[in-house]
Amino acid sequence: MRNTTRREILAEDTGSPYYELRKYPEPTVCSECGLVYHKGRWTNSLEVPAKANRELCPACKRIQDRNPGGVVYLNGSYLQTHREEILNAAKNQEKLARESRPLQRIMWIKPNGDGLEIATTNVHLARRIGESIHQAHKGELEIKYSEGDRFARIYWHRDDQPKPK
Repeated sequence: MRNTTRREILAEDTGSPYYELRKYPEPTVCSECGLVYHKGRWTNSLEVPAKANRELCPACKRIQDRNPGGVVYLNGSYLQTHREEILNAAKNQEKLARESRPLQRIMWIKPNGDGLEIATTNVHLARRIGESIHQAHKGELEIKYSEGDRFARIYWHRDDQPKPK
């Protein structure tokens, strides 16, 4: 009788089609972004041998499929006057996350009505972006999880305060 491995249990728990049970041959390089699979992890800090295996990493597969792990919705009149600062906060959170978790990425930033939509490859990055914007710019923040906590919708809203007379 075969024992179930921790990796199989985790894969079943995540329910993510991008969490693969197989190990890639080492070294494997993502043919899209250049990450290297080494010792069971995707990293961005290794030199790539010329004869490395080439495949898409899970983040690039998700981007190719246009299947985000989280979406941040930003709106309100405050967004219109502080758009660059807010976008910089989101991009800074992506940069910080990618230092230790290179599969966490912003997939797209696009207009959504009067606001913005930021899609991410990972539920945690979406939450991190929403919380960072809320901490820096206040407003209202709502986080909604679905699909077994493997997808999040983050809603942030703030209107400009009327100036006192």
